[in-house]
Amino acid sequence: MAIKERRNEKATTTGITFVIHPETESVSVGLFLRTIADMNRLILDIDYAITGETGKRRWVVSQLHSSSPSITVTPLLDKPEVAQAFVPGLRTITEGTEEPPAHFTEQALSDLKKMKHLFVGPDRAKWLDVYSNGDRPAIIQKGIELQADRILKAIYWNLGSIEGTLDAINLHRITTFTVWDRVSGIPVRCYFPNESVWKEKVKSLLEKRVLVRGKVNYFRNGMPRSITEIEELEDRTPDSTLPKATFGSIPSKEVVEDVVEFLRKVREGG
Repeated sequence: MAIKERRNEKATTTGITFVIHPETESVSVGLFLRTIADMNRLILDIDYAITGETGKRRWVVSQLHSSSPSITVTPLLDKPEVAQAFVPGLRTITEGTEEPPAHFTEQALSDLKKMKHLFVGPDRAKWLDVYSNGDRPAIIQKGIELQADRILKAIYWNLGSIEGTLDAINLHRITTFTVWDRVSGIPVRCYFPNESVWKEKVKSLLEKRVLVRGKVNYFRNGMPRSITEIEELEDRTPDSTLPKATFGSIPSKEVVEDVVEFLRKVREGG
């Protein structure tokens, strides 16, 4: 009995449940598999934005019910951060907003937008309920691409730079890498030329601190979302032989509690 209670406790603190409501009387195998694949991709997007981990924190099916298929997934590592951010953020998007919820990156919003295909065709879904910890569910339905686009289109850009650790290189088709911005603490996708010289340079800087200069694209709330038209990529790895500076540092999360508000003030000259 104690083991069962511990398992139930884990599901309620770390699990994410989604329910498929089909347009017809039953859910086809195709719709079931497409929904699982799309939800898994979206969950991993948020997981990466919070933990910075890829492949190490896998999610598994912990509960499965056949009537209006209900699937609960939980991470192998028993930590609640992703579940706590996922559903409230998703609910904010589906209820209408022009600013991204915390941890919903450009990649996550793009993947959410792609879920529109679940609501077309003869075996389409009518809607999906997504919930965690007994909270009010987020409802994904036809028009989800417009809700994601509302955030993706509410942007502005400046020529500038960001500095942080280079991570997550993609060399297939559209070549990108991710930089963990030192100011906001979020992963920012950077697009670079699909050329051998650039590829070798980016690979040589993996897991190093870099400065990326180019066209910095921002969400409406001032958080960086991507860098395009890169003009410069510099190795900014600190020299361990030099003394550490005690002034002019970028404020840490402990000092700046509200990062969004801090960035607003910086860019407005406040």
